[in-house]
Amino acid sequence: MTRSALVVAALCSMVLLSACQPKPEPIRFGEEVCAYCRMGISDPRFGAELLTRQGRVYKFDALECMVEFERSGALSAERIHSRWVVDFGQPGELIPVEEAEFVHAPNVHSPMGLNVYAVARGRYDADSLLPRGQRVSWEEVVQLVQRLWQSGPPRGSAP
Repeated sequence: MTRSALVVAALCSMVLLSACQPKPEPIRFGEEVCAYCRMGISDPRFGAELLTRQGRVYKFDALECMVEFERSGALSAERIHSRWVVDFGQPGELIPVEEAEFVHAPNVHSPMGLNVYAVARGRYDADSLLPRGQRVSWEEVVQLVQRLWQSGPPRGSAP
């Protein structure tokens, strides 16, 4: 095989592999229900998605539902490809958890009552109109959900 044929084959393989990578889907607010609590997903400032390696997309009305869905064991950690959250500053826009920062703001009422929102890293400092609160890491969000939902999700929202 010639060198140019090898380069073409390598490029085609890369294109095919990248086309197979799971990608988030836009959340259809007002039309879809949360994979965990079964409530309607209606507030475009909140929401999350969990993508499996096989390409399945689980949609949630709030990031705490995604955390609790994982904790429930409904999906093994090995099957998870990526986690996405809605950017509060860009309603409806999904960003990877790794590129987000999280704010616990008691005056912001999230669908499940944790009152945590996500924004793209750097946006909180740059946008003085965002509600102020305490910045928390993803790990702290997970711990907060575990602590507050020890006996399950808030009343009326059980899966």
